[in-house]
Amino acid sequence: MIDTYLLEQLRAVYECGTLSAASEKLHLTQPTLTRSMQKLENIIGVRLFERTKNRVHLNENGRLAAECARQILILEQDMVNRVRALDRSSRMLAVGMISPGPMLELNPLLASLYPDMTIATELRPEEELLQGLNQGIYQMIILNHRLEDDGLCCHPCGSERLHFAVPPEHRIAGMKACGFKDMDGESFLMASEVGYWDHIVRRQMPKARFLLQSGMEALNELVRASSLPHFATDLTLRLYGRDPRRAYVPISDDAAVEHFYCHCRRDDERKYLAWFQALERRLKQV
Repeated sequence: MIDTYLLEQLRAVYECGTLSAASEKLHLTQPTLTRSMQKLENIIGVRLFERTKNRVHLNENGRLAAECARQILILEQDMVNRVRALDRSSRMLAVGMISPGPMLELNPLLASLYPDMTIATELRPEEELLQGLNQGIYQMIILNHRLEDDGLCCHPCGSERLHFAVPPEHRIAGMKACGFKDMDGESFLMASEVGYWDHIVRRQMPKARFLLQSGMEALNELVRASSLPHFATDLTLRLYGRDPRRAYVPISDDAAVEHFYCHCRRDDERKYLAWFQALERRLKQV
């Protein structure tokens, strides 16, 4: 039986190229690392190193052993991740999302359907969400498009339209709708935690300047003290209401509307059937 620490040290020797570099990376003395490698050779029963007067390096056996060690350590970490994910999924329902809006409105519904579970939401780029769903880190993910994947199921969960929020004296304040191009070049206050919307507004208004603020409470304080425009959505307006000191102008471009879809692994669809049925009923009422 080979202890994990010996495999980790062997991998470090292979990656660093020398015992001295590996010992520095591992924060070990070189004699300590040398003794570990001798112990590993004794366990396996073959020489892993070529030793000359001025140099100690892995031989062909050692390079093969190091590659096997790398694969074993990957499998070990995968085991740990999967077991932890299974345990977490029994107590926690983790939802990853590309934009914060949908779960602001849907989180109370989800919590009411699964009262014995802790609901955790996390904002991440799509690539990380997909990886997290595959690894069991998330039980569900919310994207702004459908995924064509036989291993996943997908259910619509709402939409969101972006608005400009401007002072009453602003030139667009009386308009029924306004395009991105009409506001390109202006400065905006914007929350730093807006997910996919950040990419939308920057792409659509390349000449605009965005003053980012972390935390909605701090952003709202700035909005109250500033005449700069900012952003709102129909969803946030439903939840938090309208500031009487601002005019809200819907953005007319197609890019200002996002449709959201909740995905889970197909094996879990029956487990969360009540949630997907609730989403369907809710969309019919909107």
